[in-house]
Amino acid sequence: MTDPKKSETPKEEPALWESYGSFPVWVLKLISALTPDFLISKSPAPKKKLPQ
Repeated sequence: MTDPKKSETPKEEPALWESYGSFPVWVLKLISALTPDFLISKSPAPKKKLPQ
């Protein structure tokens, strides 16, 4: 059976006048457009393993 809570709906991008967290979406899109490609990392930084 399928779980109605786990429906796979495509995520919609927020409109320009909405906010994502505490930032307006238009500010985030502006920052994204002005940031050079070499500053944007495509993969997350490696996590340091803590001694156990």
